Amino acid sequence: MRKKLLFLCGLYLLCLFWMSFFTPLKAEGAQTQTLEGLFWERSWEKMDVLYASKKDLKPQDHTLMANALRMRGKWPEAVAIMEKVAPSLPDSVRPYADMTLLLGFEKQGRASEALALVEKLWKKSPPELKYYAASAQFRLLKEASAAKKQGALKRMLQTANTEHRKSYVLGQLLKLPGDRREEALQLLELQAGNKAAAQTLFKAPKPWSASVSLALGVYAHTVKDDATAIPLLASVPASAKGGRKAIYYRGSSLYRQKRYAEALQLWTTLALKGNAYSESAIRRLATMAEEVQKEQDACINVLRRVAKERKGKVQARAMQLLRKFVDSAEKEKLETQLLQAYPNTTYAFDVLWARGWDCWKAGDSAGSAHWWKIAYAPGISSSHKARVLYWLAAAQKASGKSEESERTLAKLAHDHPLSFYTFTASPGAVTLQEGSNPVFKTQPLELESWGFVYYAKLHLERQGASSKELYRALELARWLGSEDVYQLARLFTGHFTQGTKLFRTDLEALYPRPFKKEVEAAAKTYKVEDLFIWSVMRQESAFKPRATSWVGASGLMQLMPATAKDEAKRMGLAKYDIYNVRDNIMMGASHLAWLNKSFARQDWIMAAYNAGSGNARKWLKGNKDMTPVRWIEEVRFRETCDYVQKVSANLAVYRMLYGEERGAEDERAPELLENFEGDEDVLEGGE
Repeated sequence: MRKKLLFLCGLYLLCLFWMSFFTPLKAEGAQTQTLEGLFWERSWEKMDVLYASKKDLKPQDHTLMANALRMRGKWPEAVAIMEKVAPSLPDSVRPYADMTLLLGFEKQGRASEALALVEKLWKKSPPELKYYAASAQFRLLKEASAAKKQGALKRMLQTANTEHRKSYVLGQLLKLPGDRREEALQLLELQAGNKAAAQTLFKAPKPWSASVSLALGVYAHTVKDDATAIPLLASVPASAKGGRKAIYYRGSSLYRQKRYAEALQLWTTLALKGNAYSESAIRRLATMAEEVQKEQDACINVLRRVAKERKGKVQARAMQLLRKFVDSAEKEKLETQLLQAYPNTTYAFDVLWARGWDCWKAGDSAGSAHWWKIAYAPGISSSHKARVLYWLAAAQKASGKSEESERTLAKLAHDHPLSFYTFTASPGAVTLQEGSNPVFKTQPLELESWGFVYYAKLHLERQGASSKELYRALELARWLGSEDVYQLARLFTGHFTQGTKLFRTDLEALYPRPFKKEVEAAAKTYKVEDLFIWSVMRQESAFKPRATSWVGASGLMQLMPATAKDEAKRMGLAKYDIYNVRDNIMMGASHLAWLNKSFARQDWIMAAYNAGSGNARKWLKGNKDMTPVRWIEEVRFRETCDYVQKVSANLAVYRMLYGEERGAEDERAPELLENFEGDEDVLEGGE
């Protein structure tokens, strides 16, 4: 077999040699054209010709050629060259050549040679290669004993540096014979709704430890099996590790079963003492006060006690939530205490924002400006800052302070150029410069000059890497066409989005178009704008195909299992995988198309996608004539309000970056942003 491969490689090189006589290089620059230059240009055919014609090849030329062949999937030829040159490589490069050979041997069925390289790399290689070597070992041992597979998986677990990798390895360990309780517990810690891990623990002999009961109780709660969850969580002592977690989730399961008094008692315990889950319990008590009339007074009394007796975030949250249930005098007192004790916090922001909004609705634009100016504080989120600057500018203009309003809008555009509110208030404020920010430019690694681009990227991403190293990793990811471009780019969000003159290349990394083939197919099938799909996907999953939320939303488009089931039925899909890229995107696009039948505007569709059609219809009642920026203020769920802003901004940026590619069909003004400049109702406060 090996002789045959060497013969084929020799034949390939001979063909390249003869091609060099019949495919002349450009006369211009023929003297300076190099294999390295052609490699970075991805001029593979020219590279083939030059490699075959050169007589004075250096080791670097061979590795560049081998890596170019590997990138085209020509593994036999790549391996033949790498085997020949590997012994002459410097120690700093040799491990990466060995890793390439390991993968090549695996593809060629040379298992024993590949396994020998695994051991060599495990003993002596840079940290970033060890997981990949162990992963190859596991694949090579698929027919081996369980003990050998476990050895490879333990190595993988030892070097796994992401939750996704850890979850994968733990899932594989669960498939092996033996006591797998420890692995099941670890997996449920990462994925509370993992069925395989739960089944492993359910089969374990009783009595179960507190940690097992807790994990299974939270699992049962996650899959909405409250009848199972309640006794399991009740068996976990409050003093045990995770005891407060058990109390919180037991209360949630009891609440779903309408056993409100019991849930109230449990959440009260958490609210009055301790830290873990205290703030969450307070929020649940406020929800109960709104939804369960017979328990309202009891919930309010607990919130009053917390506001009086506790300190810190817990007290601030109780004060913030209690305001909506008390009379005006008590509300005024609570707000004064909150603003004095916790200024410059998100809790204070809510009070100040509400006061400003009350003034705005009453036609008191000067009062609005007063409160919103105070609300703009260092402790609030970026999205809150953009929101308050937009409305502060509107209030200042309505008060006759046009110059102040212009300064506020300039600050909004400079500090939050890609915000929904900047696109709303100042269309065209952002201009694009070609290229990328030179501030982060750095010298290439030695590995890059040898053609080991993927491994250079891995090295640059290591823990503790500098910002310049991470930026170089981003550049390499773009060159490689990696799907993780966004994960690297988001580390630079603050740098890429400062000021109104932004670099196109950097923004394209921050707003990429991954899974292009699948998205365009779904857009065409369901007549949904492809940029809208990417805008939703960016916010929902950050382009992670295996993303799973705590409530069970799954995949790139974060579909709930019930929604996926409905869409699959609507699409005529007998079988589907919610984590499959194509299936998930198709179902997400189908759902957007279905919502489009009920909701005429994309901001309404966004709200319905996030919070459900029923809630969106409630917020639309009597408000259909409102512009998007005004209607968002009617969205009662903070998360959904934030979601609509962010997806709207995503869509505006995507259209700014890629709209020209569409030609005439997308030359229209974006639907979400039309007519804002002339919206006197908003800017003049004439509601």
